[in-house]
Amino acid sequence: MKHKVQITYSLQQFSLWGSYGLLFSYANRYLLAQGLTNTEAGLLLGIVTAIAFVLQPLLTSLVDRSGMSCRGVMLLGTGLTIASCLGLLFFPGFRAQVLLYGLACVTLQVLPSFSNALGMAAIHRGQRLNFSIARGFGTLSFGAGAQLAVPLMDRYGLGIIPGGTALLCLLLFLSAIPFSHGTEKAGAEQPDPIGTFFRKNGSFALFLVAVTLLYVGHNVLCSCMYQIAVHKGDGNAQGTALLISAVCELPTMFCFSWFLKWKSSGKWVCLSGVFITLRLFLSLVLPGVAGLYAAQLCQMLGYALLTVSSVIYVGQVIDQRNVVKGQTYLGITNTLGSLMANFSGGTLIDACGIEAMMLICSGVSAVGMLLLFLAERKLRPVQG
Repeated sequence: MKHKVQITYSLQQFSLWGSYGLLFSYANRYLLAQGLTNTEAGLLLGIVTAIAFVLQPLLTSLVDRSGMSCRGVMLLGTGLTIASCLGLLFFPGFRAQVLLYGLACVTLQVLPSFSNALGMAAIHRGQRLNFSIARGFGTLSFGAGAQLAVPLMDRYGLGIIPGGTALLCLLLFLSAIPFSHGTEKAGAEQPDPIGTFFRKNGSFALFLVAVTLLYVGHNVLCSCMYQIAVHKGDGNAQGTALLISAVCELPTMFCFSWFLKWKSSGKWVCLSGVFITLRLFLSLVLPGVAGLYAAQLCQMLGYALLTVSSVIYVGQVIDQRNVVKGQTYLGITNTLGSLMANFSGGTLIDACGIEAMMLICSGVSAVGMLLLFLAERKLRPVQG
C-alpha cells in the first residue's frame, strides 16, 4: 500500500495527542472530583511531570545500551497507560485514583519523544512520511477530543476521561506495532554516550536551553489562561482563546512541507521563537477579551511552527545513530518547560499579579528566542 507508513504514523500521532487532550486538559477537573484541593492537584501534576522529565533520558540510555527498541518503549508505555486508565474505572478508592492517574500521566508524557524518533528514523530510511501532516492530525485530535469531552462528561460522567484515553491508547498501541526492526538503530554504529554526544554537539545544548525557555512561556500562557481571561474581563473567554489557538495551528502543520521548499527548517525554528514571544507579549498589552483573542493568532507561526520544525531540524543536525537521543532531549525541553511553568506561573501571580507574571515570562521567552538564533547559526545539518 503506497501510503501505508503515512497513514499508520498519522494514526499514531492522532491517538497520542488525542490521549493528551483528554488526560491532561481535564486533569484538574478529574482530580478535584476525587477530593483533592487545587494545591494538591497542582502538586501531583508537578510531581508526575518531574518523574517524566527524569525518566526520558533513562529510557533513552536503555534503548542505546540494551536490546530494547523505541517501538518497545512505545508499546510498554502505552500498555501501562491503558492499564492505569482501566484501573481508574474499576478502583474508585481515593489512593488508587490518585496513584493510577499519576501513573497514566507519567507513562503518556514520555511517549512523544519516542514517537518522534520512530518517525524521523522512518524518514532516514527513505520511507514516504510527511511528519508535519501526521502531527497536524495530532493537533486536530487534541482539539476535537478536548471539545467533545465536555458534553460527553456532562452526560456520562468523568469516567469518559480514563475510558476515552484507554481507547485512544489502544489505537496508539496498534499503530506503533508496524514500526519495527531497526527503526531506531540507524546504521551499524552505536549511539554516543551522553558525555561524548554533548562534547560533539555543544551548540545543541544551547539549542535545548533556548527551546526550553520558549516552552516555559508557552506553557505558562496555556496553564494560566483562565486567570488571564478573568483579568481581561471574562473568565469564560478561556475556552474560546484556546480554541482559536488550536485552530490556528492546523494550517501550519498541514502545509509545513511547502514551507520547507521556501526556507530551511532551522529558519522556521527561529521564526517560531519570535511568534511565541509575540503571543505572550500581545496577550499582555492588547486590551480586553478581543485583544486576547487577537493575540492567539500568533499561534499559527509560534507553537505550531516550533513543534514541527524543531523535530525535523533535530533530525537534520544530529547524526543518524543518535536520532533517539536527539529527539528525546528535544522532548525533554517541553517537559521541563511545562514543569517550570507549573511551579512558577501560580507563584508569580500570587506574588506580583497577572501583568507582572506575563511581563516576566515574556522576558524569559525573549531570551529563549535570542539564544535560538545564536544556536541555529552554529548548528548545521550533518552530511549523509
